[in-house]
Amino acid sequence: MHQVVWITGASSGIGAALVAEYARQGWHVIATARRADALEAVANSCPQREKIHVLPADLTQIDQLPALVQSAWDLHGGLDCCILNAGIGQWGSVEKTQLSVEEHVFALNYWSPVATIKALLPKMERAGFGRIVAIGSIASQFGQRKLAAYSASKGALHLYLESLKEELYDSPIRVQLVSPGNVNTAIMMGSLKEDGSALNKPGKAQEQGMDPAKLAHRIWRFAQGRRFHAVMTGFEGLALPLHYYFPRLFYRILRRNYARK
Repeated sequence: MHQVVWITGASSGIGAALVAEYARQGWHVIATARRADALEAVANSCPQREKIHVLPADLTQIDQLPALVQSAWDLHGGLDCCILNAGIGQWGSVEKTQLSVEEHVFALNYWSPVATIKALLPKMERAGFGRIVAIGSIASQFGQRKLAAYSASKGALHLYLESLKEELYDSPIRVQLVSPGNVNTAIMMGSLKEDGSALNKPGKAQEQGMDPAKLAHRIWRFAQGRRFHAVMTGFEGLALPLHYYFPRLFYRILRRNYARK
């Protein structure tokens, strides 16, 4: 029997790479994002186009997510895996960033996956199988200038999933979290500034980051296993032990790098 994966945030970056990877691996893929045209372009770029179903939706419309989950579930009579990848970046100081901007960041990065999980879990439990994989960030592990809302939203998601993992210890449902580092995507271009407009500037760290296709393959392999959390980074992953063991040195380096920009 064929396996079915539902991928959110599938119109670009990591999500688009996951669509291609899972289709290549023989899975039936349901791809969701706001823009139908971008989803179609992603699907049409895959040799396995017949395995991909496009399901456009605005994932910040929290009250509509139960119906969206039902639609995704009904397409193939169930879901083997759901990858909660949709998210948005943010760049601005705490003082100047409008509260509505931070609310939007949390709506997509935290409340949307939470609401999706709440609608999906009962279905997977009745079916007796299922896997939920969320895409977090190493930014959830330490504070940085101008990323307070983004880091907080990813940090909240991390702890929520870790708590859920414990609740599901005796369940056939598996919950997993991936925390990437810098990935060569356009996330900074679409990141929200203090007034809610798009940053529209590429990030140097992202330009030098991991190839999304390579990351997608690592995520696919990880999602076949049993571990809860995987950090997937390059050199920047050294920030995690440095922050944990030598926080004063860590922030001295961060401040120095920030001053050079």
